[in-house]
Amino acid sequence: MNTQLVMNKRALYQPALRGLFLLFALVLLAACSPAAAPPQIEVAVLADGQHSTVRVAAGSRVSTALQAAGVALGSLDRSEPHSLAQLAEGDEVRVIRVEEAYEVAEQAIPFISRTLQNEAMGVGEQRMIQNGANGLEEVTYRLLYEDGELVSRTAVRSQVVTPPVEEIVMIGAQSPFSALTILGRLTFLAGGNAWLLESNTGSRQAVVTTGDLDGRIFEISPDGEWLLYTRASEDAEQINALWVASLDDYRQIDLGVGNVVHYAGWVLPPSAIGGSTQIAFSTVEPSPNPPGWAANNDLQFINFTPSGDVTAARQGLPTRSTDSLYSWWGSAFAWSADGETLAFTRPDGVGVADVDTDRLQTLLSLTPYQTNSDWAWMPSLAWGADGWLYTVDHAPQSGLEVQERSPLFDLVALSPQGELRRLLQNVGMFANPVPEPGGGQVAFLRSFTPTQSEISSYELMVLAPDSGVTMTLFPPQGAAGLQPQRVAWAPAADAGPMLAFVYQGNLWVANVLTGEARQLTGDGLVGAVSWK
Repeated sequence: MNTQLVMNKRALYQPALRGLFLLFALVLLAACSPAAAPPQIEVAVLADGQHSTVRVAAGSRVSTALQAAGVALGSLDRSEPHSLAQLAEGDEVRVIRVEEAYEVAEQAIPFISRTLQNEAMGVGEQRMIQNGANGLEEVTYRLLYEDGELVSRTAVRSQVVTPPVEEIVMIGAQSPFSALTILGRLTFLAGGNAWLLESNTGSRQAVVTTGDLDGRIFEISPDGEWLLYTRASEDAEQINALWVASLDDYRQIDLGVGNVVHYAGWVLPPSAIGGSTQIAFSTVEPSPNPPGWAANNDLQFINFTPSGDVTAARQGLPTRSTDSLYSWWGSAFAWSADGETLAFTRPDGVGVADVDTDRLQTLLSLTPYQTNSDWAWMPSLAWGADGWLYTVDHAPQSGLEVQERSPLFDLVALSPQGELRRLLQNVGMFANPVPEPGGGQVAFLRSFTPTQSEISSYELMVLAPDSGVTMTLFPPQGAAGLQPQRVAWAPAADAGPMLAFVYQGNLWVANVLTGEARQLTGDGLVGAVSWK
């Protein structure tokens, strides 16, 4: 019975085995059969003045046709169509041979002619201050040839061999304003140049005529002999440069210091090092990001002599780039009248600094004002003859959820020991108090719209701190206000204390006793003043 079962299973599987064998044989036969040749297309190749025809498989790319024609592309060569393009029957491929070369050419740099208005000269009168001269530059051009023909000539590099010298012509613009006798020396910045008024306002003398003063630093020395200022730099790695100019013979000295944005000032008393004068300054590092710098919050010293000798910069306070969230903006400093105490200001506080120990002592902590922009508010500083430090406090506003946006700014005075006197409330963020030299009054600006002092115009005020009495000095009622600025007191005068300020781009002076205000210039270019 078992034998019969086995024979029946064999009879059942034999047809299936024969079918599998037959299928395997058919597959093997198909694999051994020759493959059908792909269809061919004919294309033309034009290269190096030769025309050839090649046959390639349909759907081939241009690079295949070039290879078939024995044509190689150089590093600059190209083909039309592109080497990766697919071809069709009858297409034509053109090879374009590309070569490059360089040439250097010299060309003139035309000089610029600049005109300066001088209100001390008669209308129509002209005076050549500096003759102009063309400069010279070398320009490197890249020449591109296709199949031997020039198709482009592009400047890829230029180097100034000789810079141009600008022509400066001074023309008369007789001021329609009557001359006024003044004491001391009054300097002002106008059109990127520095000017000097001495003895009377009808005598206007050019001190620096480079046209590039940026106004960040502009201050006469306490003895009235030198002007400290900054010039904008054409170097992409430098924002500006620090210079001094003699107000006696107008000699200019490059101090070799750059990137001074917030502070540079005279150190008192003058240094005894070889009869030199000492200057303190703080630097920043240029940055492509707003506001264009990252502050070092440092303090350095430099000395110069009247003959032009300049010492190397020496560290006073080390770099402080991570002290607070607003360290990127920077710090400013102010020396007391006796040169013994150094005050500092920054967006989050005002205090005094000890250079010997590198220690900062905060006298007034500030809630940094939230500008929602790429600038930070920092109160100005000024020492009074009474030994107090005058500045502005960012005051809190009750009920305000975000105190950083408080619109309240108060005028305050600080003693070096930290005593605080709140003089006036809600004067505006740009009050910029300036105490009278040797006197008891304080000039400051008060916002017309204190709750919007960031964009408001201001009026010029004078305060007697002891009595609390204030007086509005300028502008007249109903007139437009002043823009934020630092005004300048005149040296003591028998006719009464006077203030110089900028109004609508012109220089004005006002007598504090009489309230009389006089316009001194009319060109609308004035940007800063200093008076000693």
